[in-house]
Amino acid sequence: MTVRAGFAQLDITPPAGLPLGGYGMRTGGADGALDPLFCRAVVLDDDTGPVAVVVLDLVYVFADWTARVRVRAGEVLGLAADRLLISATHTHAGPGVFRSALSSDVRLRCYEDALVDRVVECLCAANAASTPAHLRCGKAAAAGVAANRRDPSLPIDEAVRVLCVHDESGQLRGVLANFACHPTVLSAANHSYSADLFGAAVETASHELGVPVLLTNGAAGDVSTRFTRRTQTPGEARRLGALLANAVCAGVRRASRVGRRSDRHFFDAATQSLQVRWRHLPAPDAAVTQLQRELTALQSLRAAGASAGAVRLAESRVEGAQAEAWVSSQGGWEALFGSRQPAAPVQALRCGAVAIVGAPGELFSSAAQWLRRRLGDTALVIGYANDYLGYLIPEHEVSAGGYESLIAMVDPTCEATIRSGLVDVARSAGCEIEAADG
Repeated sequence: MTVRAGFAQLDITPPAGLPLGGYGMRTGGADGALDPLFCRAVVLDDDTGPVAVVVLDLVYVFADWTARVRVRAGEVLGLAADRLLISATHTHAGPGVFRSALSSDVRLRCYEDALVDRVVECLCAANAASTPAHLRCGKAAAAGVAANRRDPSLPIDEAVRVLCVHDESGQLRGVLANFACHPTVLSAANHSYSADLFGAAVETASHELGVPVLLTNGAAGDVSTRFTRRTQTPGEARRLGALLANAVCAGVRRASRVGRRSDRHFFDAATQSLQVRWRHLPAPDAAVTQLQRELTALQSLRAAGASAGAVRLAESRVEGAQAEAWVSSQGGWEALFGSRQPAAPVQALRCGAVAIVGAPGELFSSAAQWLRRRLGDTALVIGYANDYLGYLIPEHEVSAGGYESLIAMVDPTCEATIRSGLVDVARSAGCEIEAADG
C-alpha cells in the first residue's frame, strides 16, 4: 500500500465592496484587504480512494453549498462525498457569505457560486501535487494566544495538534494543523478583508517551515482572544499569530510516525445526519426585558471603569440580547439563518490511527476534551465543518448565560447527541474508540 498526499492553496479574496460577515452590528462594505483570503486543501490517498480536507478563510459554510462542492468534486476527481471535509476558519473579516451579513446582496450569491469551482480547482491542484508520503502527528502548547472568553481563569486546551506529511526521504511536505480559538483579534470597526489570527499564523508557520500549512479551527465556542489580545489591530493579529505559528512548528518538530490498524486501509471516512431541535425563543417582550437588563449592566461597568475584557464581555451579552430580541420579533430563527433543516451533519476521517472529526458549528472546550478521551489525544476536532448551526452549548453551560446562550440556535439538550454522533461516525470510519468514562 502506498500513501500519497498533496497540498494546494488558491486566493479567494473577493473584490472590495461586499458586505462583511461575522459582526451583526457592522454595516457597509469592505474597503479593501489587509491580507489575502485563501482556500487551502490537502488530498490524501492509499490507492483505495482519496480523502480530503478543505479550509476556507470564511466565517462559516452552509450545508447546501457544501453539497454542491461535493457533487462537483465527485464529478471531477471521483472524490466520494463522505470523504471530503469542508471547514471555515471563522474569520470575522471575510465576505458576508451564507447570510452572515443578513444581506441579499446579489454579489454575495455570485461569489458563493464562483467559490464552488474555486474549491474544486484547489482540490485538483492538491491532487496533482500528490507524491508518496508518510504521516506523523504531534502537538505543542500555544500559550498566551487564547483563553476562555467568558472567564479567563477557566482552563482551556492550548495545544496545537498537527498531522505532518513527509516524503519518502523524510522531508517535510506539508502540515494539517488544528487549534481552537475565535480568530477575532480585529473588531467590528475593521472594514477590510483579513484572515485575522489564523491567516497570520499560517503565513508565519509556512514561511518558517517552508511548506504549505492548513490551520483548521476547533471547538472554539467558548475560546477567543478577548483576554489575551492587547489591541485590536493588524499588528496584534500578527503578534498572536506568531505565537500560534511557533506552536505549530514545535508540534512538527515533536511529531512521531502515525501507526495504522493492520486490519484496515490507511484512510477511511463516514458521515451521518443527526436530528436536532431548535432552541425555544422567548416572547418578544421577554427578550426586550433581557436586553434592557444587559444594557444596564454594561452601563454600570463602564461607569465603574471596569477592565477592557470585562466591558467587552458585557458588550457581547448586549449583542446577544439584541440579536435574540430581533429574531424573536421576526418570528423565529429563519429571520437570522434562513430556512434550515433541524439536522446536524457530522463527519469523521481516519488517517491511520489518527481520527479527524468535523462538527457543524461551535462546540465548547469541554466537548473537545470529552471527544479526545474517546478518540485519543491525537484527534483533530474541527469546528465550522460542512454546515453552520451556531453555538452548540452543553447543558451544564446554560446557567452561565451570556452571548452564546442568547444567540444559540440549537437546543442545548442536543449537544450531547452531536458529541455522541461524532464518536459513532468515527467508529464507522474504523477509528479505535475508548470506553466512556461518564
